[in-house]
Amino acid sequence: MKKIKAILHKGEWLLDALKRVGYKMIPTNTILNKTLTGLGATHSEIHSKRNSIIIEPNVPVILGKVNDNENLEAVYEKCTPYNISKYLKMDIPYKKIMTTPESFHKIREAAQKLNINIYKEYFCLFDECEKLTQDVDYRRKISQPIYDFFQFEQKAFVSATPLKMSHPEFERQNFQLIQIVPDYDYKKNLELIVTNSYYKRLRIVLDNLKDSKNICIFFNVTDGIADLIDNLGVMDYKVFCSQQSVNKLKKRGIVNAYSQINYPLAKYNFFTCRFYSALDIRIGKYKPDILMLTDLRTAQWTIIDPLTEAIQIQGRFRKKGNDDVTYNSFTHITTIDENIHVRSDEEIKNRIEQSSTNYNLLKEQQETDKFKKKVILEDMKNLKYQDLIDERGNINPFSIDNLYNEERVRAYYQSADKLYQAYLSTGFFNVTYNEVIECVGEDDIEKLNNTKITIEQRKQLLNLIVRSEEWLKNGKVTFEERELILNQLGKQPECDYILTAYNKIGKDAIVSAEYKKSLIDKKVNEYDKVRAQQLRFSFEVLDAIKAEFPLGIYLSKEEIKQRLQLIFQEYGIIFKVTQETIKDYYDCTVSNSMEKPSFKLNIFKW
Repeated sequence: MKKIKAILHKGEWLLDALKRVGYKMIPTNTILNKTLTGLGATHSEIHSKRNSIIIEPNVPVILGKVNDNENLEAVYEKCTPYNISKYLKMDIPYKKIMTTPESFHKIREAAQKLNINIYKEYFCLFDECEKLTQDVDYRRKISQPIYDFFQFEQKAFVSATPLKMSHPEFERQNFQLIQIVPDYDYKKNLELIVTNSYYKRLRIVLDNLKDSKNICIFFNVTDGIADLIDNLGVMDYKVFCSQQSVNKLKKRGIVNAYSQINYPLAKYNFFTCRFYSALDIRIGKYKPDILMLTDLRTAQWTIIDPLTEAIQIQGRFRKKGNDDVTYNSFTHITTIDENIHVRSDEEIKNRIEQSSTNYNLLKEQQETDKFKKKVILEDMKNLKYQDLIDERGNINPFSIDNLYNEERVRAYYQSADKLYQAYLSTGFFNVTYNEVIECVGEDDIEKLNNTKITIEQRKQLLNLIVRSEEWLKNGKVTFEERELILNQLGKQPECDYILTAYNKIGKDAIVSAEYKKSLIDKKVNEYDKVRAQQLRFSFEVLDAIKAEFPLGIYLSKEEIKQRLQLIFQEYGIIFKVTQETIKDYYDCTVSNSMEKPSFKLNIFKW
């Protein structure tokens, strides 16, 4: 793919940069990487001297643009065919239609009835094009217009954060990539806080922002937002989410919920992912403080991609004037999960190939019996491969891209350093990095309390015990602090068991036993036997036994057994003492008196 760089000077708009490479408008067959949000790509197309269809990822974006522009037609779920036809017949110089991907077909159908060839007469702009890859797994219809898109003679993809796309039509139709290159320092400040005491850290950050007039919190889980509002006890709030989530929140008593931007903003404003990109949020007298929240305990879909979503979120805010910093602070508070499973590219490739094989085996079955045929079709629908197929039954390249992209982002959250490095790699942020991991944080205890499977409890406890020992060795905690940690963990039912096992056989042995009690007990018993043999004949124990028993006199067998048992207990020796055990240490003369069986200890062997 041909790549073109277009220089952008400070204070300029997108079209200024495009003119430097010979274009007065967004050119056709182009993937346009704006690099920066808010350069006026959508604005330029709305005011260009050509008919345009602009595909936007979400309804709030469209409604925001419609409110600011006359003669702009909005096409989304509520839009009727009559309204579209009426607009297409209007006598205006240049028609401008904004649509969601899912409603694009309404435009096509209305145009066909009016004998209008939209593929020749309109320029098609697909805005925030990375959403095709990011959202297709849970929003399959987002890629529906792609067949139409590639039929347009004039067309382009645009975003400040485009992702790599594998669709073959880009190469077949000789698309070019134009990258806008600012020649000035455009980096924004961001604080990254990685923690294992999520609510504790969030409360501290919010307390530091208590004087802020507008706090904008981006958190992609509705129940989590409701919990935050309840826990914080805030009254001056607004939640912006889908209409379905609005209804859900209102049932929970969260009444200030909206499916589109509602002004003025409150002190606390919560946004789900449909507000992460494209939308312009106007700010008034006061700049907001922005928080992005990722809580892997709640849901993995709270993950923020540094390369796309973080950049898009900070770019949502618009203010008139020359100030290019539109917020006071920008903070990402996140947990990490070192055990999060990330599939390799090879794993994904093999999964796709095997799923394809399974699907085609069913598809190729020739069956005339209608009931059997129905079962085959049902089985085909239930296969994972079905998720990779579009409405025409073809492989959807964006679904394939989605699989690889999801794993890329998940991998960042395996460690604090990986996430930090991901932010640095964007080249977009000046990152202040704060890793505030506690040896055992609130999240660790909560996770333990919520874990019902015993084997999983043992696994978590072992990791925390090992971590506390490593922190002690590295001087991160004192001996007294570690004892407090162990006492805290000791409230868990499995702690004493797993701590005892760890102190005896170590981490690797417990892991190899798969945390199963029977296998752990076996290894512990083997350890106890070996250890007992070592301790029983250690210098200290031998000296204690030699001092305990006099030579040359008869002592009852039972007394010898009891006194020897006490010595073993004193030295922590787990060993079953019998009346014959003393022979391991002494040459003995036996007296088998019926009244009092005894041993006379003659010579100490050691």
